[in-house]
Amino acid sequence: MISTRLTSIFFFLIFLQYSALYAQQTFDKGYAVQLSSTVKYPRYARTEFPQDKVIAGLLNGTIVSPYQQSSKQTSLNWEEISPDEKSYFNSEKFNYGGLYLEYESNKKEIMILDCSGNAKVYFNGIPREGDHFDYNVTKLPVQIEKGTNSIYLTGGRNPRIKAKLYKPSSPVILSTDQMTLPDLIIEENGEKLGAVMVINATNKPVRKYVLECIIGDQKRITEIPTIERLTFRKVPFGISELTGVTDKEIDVQLNLLTNKGEKLNSIHFKIKNKHFIESHDRTFISKIDGSVQYFSVTPGNINDKITPALFFSVHGAGVEARNQAAAYQPKNWGHIVSPTNRGPFGFAWEDWGRLDALEVLELGKSLFKPNPKKIYLTGHSMGGHASWYLGATYPDYWSAIAPCAGYAELHEWIKYQPKHNTEIQRMFIRANNPQSTKLLASNYLHYGVYVNHGDADPVVSVEHAREMRNILGNFHPDFAYYEYPGGSHWYGAESVDWPPLFEFLKSHKLPETAEVRTLKFSTANPGVSATSNWLSIYQQIHPFQVSNGNFKISEDSLILSGTTQNVKLIKFDLAKAALKFPGKLKIDDQEFMINNSKTEIYLKLAESGKWIVSEPAGKNEKSPHRSGNFKDAFRHNMVFVYGTSGSKEENQWNYYKARFDAESFSYRGNGSIEIIPDKQFHPDEYKDRGIIIYGNADNNKAWNFLLNSSPVQVKNGEVKIGDKSIYGDDLGCYFIQPRPDSDIASVGVVAGSGIEGMKGAHANQYFVAGSAFPDLTVFRKNIFEKEYDAVECTGFFGNDWSVEKGEFAWKGSVAKKGK
Repeated sequence: MISTRLTSIFFFLIFLQYSALYAQQTFDKGYAVQLSSTVKYPRYARTEFPQDKVIAGLLNGTIVSPYQQSSKQTSLNWEEISPDEKSYFNSEKFNYGGLYLEYESNKKEIMILDCSGNAKVYFNGIPREGDHFDYNVTKLPVQIEKGTNSIYLTGGRNPRIKAKLYKPSSPVILSTDQMTLPDLIIEENGEKLGAVMVINATNKPVRKYVLECIIGDQKRITEIPTIERLTFRKVPFGISELTGVTDKEIDVQLNLLTNKGEKLNSIHFKIKNKHFIESHDRTFISKIDGSVQYFSVTPGNINDKITPALFFSVHGAGVEARNQAAAYQPKNWGHIVSPTNRGPFGFAWEDWGRLDALEVLELGKSLFKPNPKKIYLTGHSMGGHASWYLGATYPDYWSAIAPCAGYAELHEWIKYQPKHNTEIQRMFIRANNPQSTKLLASNYLHYGVYVNHGDADPVVSVEHAREMRNILGNFHPDFAYYEYPGGSHWYGAESVDWPPLFEFLKSHKLPETAEVRTLKFSTANPGVSATSNWLSIYQQIHPFQVSNGNFKISEDSLILSGTTQNVKLIKFDLAKAALKFPGKLKIDDQEFMINNSKTEIYLKLAESGKWIVSEPAGKNEKSPHRSGNFKDAFRHNMVFVYGTSGSKEENQWNYYKARFDAESFSYRGNGSIEIIPDKQFHPDEYKDRGIIIYGNADNNKAWNFLLNSSPVQVKNGEVKIGDKSIYGDDLGCYFIQPRPDSDIASVGVVAGSGIEGMKGAHANQYFVAGSAFPDLTVFRKNIFEKEYDAVECTGFFGNDWSVEKGEFAWKGSVAKKGK
């Protein structure tokens, strides 16, 4: 009897094994294509509009397969290619090309596409996110059609790509890939948060499912947010702290339950349990998108009699925050705090990486309660870049900065120079000015700078450090420079944990605001950086060009005087400046008497060119709370709202694009985006949240409420910009406007003037670090072939968010102030 049962079990296991093999489809043949042999930068480097003839052909139907392409595509030279023993297709063509695969099916069904090494994937012509950094984590539920299914995968970071298809083990699946987990802390009680990827392999949204987290004798139930059809979402779950348990690792079981309480599947994993004094990870809910993020700390061995310093240390490309924090020995006078940049590569500390850093800085201050005059910024490699960038952007945050093995500007490190031959191209460069540290270099005057670099660095050449040394040498009285002899890019912990560097930091502290008597401050966007000490630049004359104020206070504290450049609205905090009353304010050769009733004063530049006493900017004007560019819409726990009121194909492409953006932000930014149909959008239920509209006025019901007063209107066949119209059904459009029922949130619009325009609009390079988009961009569907030549109009709205007072470049000409 036992023998018979064992035999049955054996054959059942064999059956399962062969069933799994049968259900999994790998590819033994593909076609590689190189799009250009002359382009030196990777296809998805930092350009806003990458050329790709294959994508263009897939979207317009001129490419069916490599061996059935139309005569218009004969310039594409496909090469048949086979995978290696690890199922990777390897080809240098992928540096600026892609891989085409096919899958034959005798029925319609849902499968999981597991791909790695590719930037994007087009499954039957529908865009999906890839796995640019080759993490082996992208699992896409896809609709298999009966017959031939085409798969085009664009090249990623490395010249190799692999893909396989398999049947899902469950309609909704938990994945252990890229979980976000805290460390449990022995001395702490309460609940912590983790996040797990949930894959919805069905054609219906998943609603009111729950996660059951079992740890020790504790159980936590967390209802997960809605997950749209045929996609994935990283969702939060609660984790109980254990009292009195000192084991170094704790077993965790996570169950996925349906809204009826049925268990779909489970995963098991271990979580670390540490003492607070050890380097450890902590999680929090990000205000950017409501996702769970983590940061790492290395607490110092601090004498209770001193108030500690805080060392804000930012990591390099491919490095986790926990590894960055652990690179330091505990200090006896401060604590290490390391943010994530939303991932190992993230956003190069720009855009949402910058916002993540600011969130974690505040959390670090709350946790350690440091001396506010002793907060230091340092980092390595890409984190060295962040030290230059965040240092220039927020000059009154830091007591000193210490870039290690860093480059100042992203484009210079990747050796990619944006095109600037036309006025349209120059608008995109202008949109990137807030990330140009050299334009803001005078802000380094606020603090001391220690530059640390190995003189044999093969990754980030020491020439980057030498250039910054020369720039600082022209004006800065307080910087130190050190080249480590023979130092490569990483030469051990001393690459960051360098004693002379910390001695330099220790000798610096932020002055009291009232002690700042001379102040020079620059910004290229008040929405990114507006204030230093007692001076705030609230509005610009020309958006996204450098604005600055250069002021000083007299020795008797009775006169505050100075000059401005490209400033429309400025604020002086007279109380923080410790200006005595009655006092005098001199600005650009004008004088204002200040009596003791004023603690703050706003001055606005009138059309006459004269300064007048004013009020703070209105909530519906541009100012630090929201100032563009287009990327700025993607925050405040944003919601993606796709149109469902058009034709079947219009509705499909509105959803495809919203899903594509959500998947891209999830992959690049460890995000968790809520996607909803327009009929589900009710303003009060999404109060003060950023809204991204997908579709146009004819097919998205949310348009009328959110964009009725917008100076840009998009409908089928037309994009109207102020009093001008551009016609055609092939127009794509990105723009930003203030959300009319919110004082803080914006509406971002991804629109098409028809199905063809919406197809062109899916080129979402706005999640790539180093790309930059003005407030408004309108382009034709042939953007994949013509790049910037396909752009019809781009530019910036005025301070009142109007076209008339904005600055725009039109195809073939430049229009300012609406002309």
